[in-house]
Amino acid sequence: MDRLTRMRHWINRDDGRLFRVGNGPISGATALGSLSLVAALLMHLLRDATGLPGSCAAACLTIAGALLAWGACRNRR
Repeated sequence: MDRLTRMRHWINRDDGRLFRVGNGPISGATALGSLSLVAALLMHLLRDATGLPGSCAAACLTIAGALLAWGACRNRR
């Protein structure tokens, strides 16, 4: 076994010490929320070059927060 395989097995162990261990699927809401966060950051950083008002970045940030919260609530069930 190479070092990366041993490390992956160690990370994915389930010995009862941690609440949830392992890899899980990423929902569409989580993926869209993460992309919206990146888009809001880019809109804020490039607002002078693009001419977009700050409210567009704020709206994108609000949508990102809502999508991430919705994805988190759906994953808890």
